[in-house]
Amino acid sequence: MSLPQEPRERLLSALRRVDPQAWRAQVGAVLRAYGEVGAAAEALGVRASTLVAWLDRDRVLRSALAEGA
Repeated sequence: MSLPQEPRERLLSALRRVDPQAWRAQVGAVLRAYGEVGAAAEALGVRASTLVAWLDRDRVLRSALAEGA
């Protein structure tokens, strides 16, 4: 039996403020692995709209998504 996954949006948003480099590394790795927003958002435990907003504001994440495509 596995435990239900806790939504991680609040945790990732806090990491973004505290350690942007670690946040980019974590989110970027998932974007590269999944190659598309919907699946990456689900894997990260965030809403797709949140991930899209992050991508709009961060060119490093946009390139991570392009690398995964």
